[in-house]
Amino acid sequence: MSDKDVEREIDQLLKSIDLDLLEFSIARRKGSVHVKAVIYSPKGTGIDECAKAHRLMLPRVQMALGDQDPYIEVYSPGIDRVLRNEREWRAFVGQRVKYLLAGESEWRSGQIQAFESGTAKIAVNATVTDIPIASIVKAKLDSTHEGEDAHGI
Repeated sequence: MSDKDVEREIDQLLKSIDLDLLEFSIARRKGSVHVKAVIYSPKGTGIDECAKAHRLMLPRVQMALGDQDPYIEVYSPGIDRVLRNEREWRAFVGQRVKYLLAGESEWRSGQIQAFESGTAKIAVNATVTDIPIASIVKAKLDSTHEGEDAHGI
């Protein structure tokens, strides 16, 4: 089974308990297996969610990789996570984000309203703009507005 197959299987497994798999990697070192997973739930991602994910992943990783004692790390994304791929843009719909567009030097901030086909719909001051993520140099979650309601943009 390839690493991508394992990732797809783990992704489906975590979706069954309403968790999004944001990042996944497998490293083989000196005869041991090291697995890293970053998970997310819009309801909150804490120790309980990480422990549930670990318990679900362990037997699948053991079987898929043929290692009875793999080292598995499960993390939450953190409050200021850098958005790296489409999977993360989809997972963080509804969250505030800071982003820097190509050719600009000032960061913008808004709320991700939707994500589809490589384009984020970002609300800034009640105006929603379609922004292709290919034009975004860097984006990260914006925790400076934590606790505001969805309309306090």
